[in-house]
Amino acid sequence: MIVDNAGSIPVMIVPILRQPELLYRLVASIDYPVKRLVVVDNGMCVDPVLLRDAAGSLVSGITVLPIPNNLGVAGSWNLGIKVTALSAWWLVVNFDAVFYEGSLRRFADTQSDGCLLLSGGSPPWCAFKVTASVVERVGLFDEKIHPAYFEDDDYVRRCRYYGVPVMQSDIPMKHDNSSTLHGGNYHAVNSMTFEDNRRYMERKHSMEDFTDGGYSLARRRRLSWD
Repeated sequence: MIVDNAGSIPVMIVPILRQPELLYRLVASIDYPVKRLVVVDNGMCVDPVLLRDAAGSLVSGITVLPIPNNLGVAGSWNLGIKVTALSAWWLVVNFDAVFYEGSLRRFADTQSDGCLLLSGGSPPWCAFKVTASVVERVGLFDEKIHPAYFEDDDYVRRCRYYGVPVMQSDIPMKHDNSSTLHGGNYHAVNSMTFEDNRRYMERKHSMEDFTDGGYSLARRRRLSWD
């Protein structure tokens, strides 16, 4: 049975690698009911007590998934969807974002079944709403793109191929862009993985491959930031 949880955010997915204080700041800005907050803790840095205290009464349930090795962005988004597979839709949010008053309600109220709804933040993918019908049609995110960057571009191309509209909204979000990159001193290794992922995506779409790419252990190991 699909659960839609009308009048609330059914599932909010937030991946994190480090800087948990920014995650606590995010959940403290929640001003609309959230049935289930799923935190994919790739750095095993989240204190569940502090998270619960920051979230307040509008968040009904919290699931923290401690991950010993960073799943990356696509893998984290996918895991959040998989562990709440009966949800009608998901709101995926960067840990270093903040909700403005009323933004969550607008995500909930905007009719977007069959569409991918992006925020009005910078970049728009700092928060997005994806419905079960979109995941069923387009698939999950490509985990060969690891650990970060281009997973969003790949999904937009796949949406267009499958005839799924991508809606750019004006729902405001505050976002401290690239906090993980700056806070973790990952600039050197990112220069390698960024270029590798760019080449991978270009090859993939030049071959008109609009699948989720399939999981590759070899790429996961080679592109690791761990």
